[in-house]
Amino acid sequence: MPASGPAAAPSPPLDQMLATEPPAVADLVRRLRAVLLDAHPDLRERVNLGWHGIGFHHPRGGYVVGLFPRHGGVNVGFEYGADLPDPHGRLLGEHRRRTRDVRVEVGAGPDEEDVVVDYLDLAVDLAVDRAAGKAASQRAASRDI
Repeated sequence: MPASGPAAAPSPPLDQMLATEPPAVADLVRRLRAVLLDAHPDLRERVNLGWHGIGFHHPRGGYVVGLFPRHGGVNVGFEYGADLPDPHGRLLGEHRRRTRDVRVEVGAGPDEEDVVVDYLDLAVDLAVDRAAGKAASQRAASRDI
């Protein structure tokens, strides 16, 4: 899937982060980054060198997902993954309270991109709904004061 728009120009911090990764892992991160940004162009990314990952934020939903190169693949981490349905049976991390990951291995085909986008769509919907619910609760509380 060719990158266009924001996915076309990786940032210097991204290049810095990926410089320590095997080339195949770095390529997978770049490919998944393009998939996420092509599926949801309104996402904004932030490279976090301390976390060794890229966080993606939705303008209304906040932090939604991150890409974390780990051990020969990429963990696609969903902030509220514990609250997501699991249509593909791929969410990992049941021992964690809030987050869940989908693991994508080097050499994964285009079907893996579709799986990631399915979970991303669910995660964005959930994040926007959570933000709207929080805003409505805050409005109601301010009226009660």
